[in-house]
Amino acid sequence: MSAALESKPKARWGAVLAPVLIDLVVPLLIFYGLRQAGVGVVGATIAGSVIPAVRTVHGVVKGKPDWMAVFMLVALAVGTIASLAMHSPRMLLAKDGVITAMCGGWLLATVVVGKPLLLAIGRGIAEAKRGKGGGEVWAGRWDREPGFRHGLKLITAVWGVGLVLDAVVRVAIAFTLPLDAVPGVTTVQWIVVFAGLYLFMFWYSRKNDLLA
Repeated sequence: MSAALESKPKARWGAVLAPVLIDLVVPLLIFYGLRQAGVGVVGATIAGSVIPAVRTVHGVVKGKPDWMAVFMLVALAVGTIASLAMHSPRMLLAKDGVITAMCGGWLLATVVVGKPLLLAIGRGIAEAKRGKGGGEVWAGRWDREPGFRHGLKLITAVWGVGLVLDAVVRVAIAFTLPLDAVPGVTTVQWIVVFAGLYLFMFWYSRKNDLLA
């Protein structure tokens, strides 16, 4: 085993799990807690979005923005304003599906035009593990290895299609299930979809030597 692999930093699970808790679990607890207290669906949904929004704004202020989170924050604001203007709780609950569809469309667009988004994400991961030089070496494979390019395009496309399909189901759930059931069901759905996409990405990347 090479020295580079032996010195690879261990994954910091706290840093990985914290965003999941903040963006998924905490909003869900806030929503159902406020609903039990008699707050309406719209108010409970908006309140549950406050903490993820604060986390994103804090990252921007600190100069370490998560641009995907910024994108989702803007989409969240637009969707919330539109749903309030239309006085539609179901539209407010469906907005997450619209955001997911936009993210999926963005991923697919990067496959067709320019370089897939996974290349930029993977470079950031490689730099975090092995420094700037390690990130450049990993990303440099794009110019030298056709198999590397094919693999990153395929994984990015799978994520894009998966998110679009997730969005279709999410919107259907928002307009068919009882209002109070929607956040819980869509959160479980998202965890299942995300886990499936991530496991595929890890398996395929490891099999084809694409890991950053």
